[in-house]
Amino acid sequence: MRRCAAALIILTTGFSIDARAEPPPEPIVRLITDAANSGDPAKLDQAAALAKASYPGSVAEIDALVADLRAQAAAARIARLREQGFFEGWSGEGEAGASQTTGTARNTSVALGLKLNKIGIDWEHHLIGLVDYQHSNGRTTDNRELASYEADYDFSPVLKATGLVQWEQDSFAGFNRRLTETAGVAYTIIGTPDVTWLASGGPALRQTRFTDGRSTSDIAGHGATNFTWHITTGTVFTEDAGFYVGGRDNTYYSTTALTASIFGNLSARVSFNINIESNPPPGIDNTSTISRVTLVYSF
Repeated sequence: MRRCAAALIILTTGFSIDARAEPPPEPIVRLITDAANSGDPAKLDQAAALAKASYPGSVAEIDALVADLRAQAAAARIARLREQGFFEGWSGEGEAGASQTTGTARNTSVALGLKLNKIGIDWEHHLIGLVDYQHSNGRTTDNRELASYEADYDFSPVLKATGLVQWEQDSFAGFNRRLTETAGVAYTIIGTPDVTWLASGGPALRQTRFTDGRSTSDIAGHGATNFTWHITTGTVFTEDAGFYVGGRDNTYYSTTALTASIFGNLSARVSFNINIESNPPPGIDNTSTISRVTLVYSF
């Protein structure tokens, strides 16, 4: 009786292993491997989902293959980052737009932007430069410049410490120069391949020289939110908003943008920025806006 029971267990286990062990065919393995080599997590997820739907008997093997490829990619990435110097491994985008009209109305407008990012093992570095200029019928109607450097330290995949130094000038918002230094923490509320939502906050120092000659140095509280939605492949919606409050001049800002791929690394972008100053000099509107239509090259 015992021999029969043992034989039955061995036979059942053998059938179970055979039923479960169904390696995916070579074309599926190549499909998943190519998606992993592309460096795009979304492509790997799509390839794995397609493979599992086509070969439900190979789900365990497909999951194991995907996990192994991700582990290999992570190990290779860390090894590569360890060998990089500070000036290596940067990526980013350049943005440019311009227009000119002649005749009764003579208008010239220029919009330029540069963003550089370096993502390391624990540290992230971000550089931004922006210029908006407009000349209409003999006089300047818009002139804004901004440059910033941000360094982040990752404590975990969802929590990091942040530090920012920013210089800007915008005479039409009421100041000739403003230097801002912030420190704080950022938390990832949503972190998926299609949607990311980051919230951050902390103290800030702001030194401002207004167009009426006033100079102030304030301690303020800073809060910000950064939202990115990959609507489709090549179409991205972003919303960056924040505030500085608690000083003699409070600031509220928001930039909304929609970027659509044209071909290759070239995209078109439509964006709208609004900036509100609570205590501008006399004769200056407290709200200023900038609308942009630009071409963007990613590298």
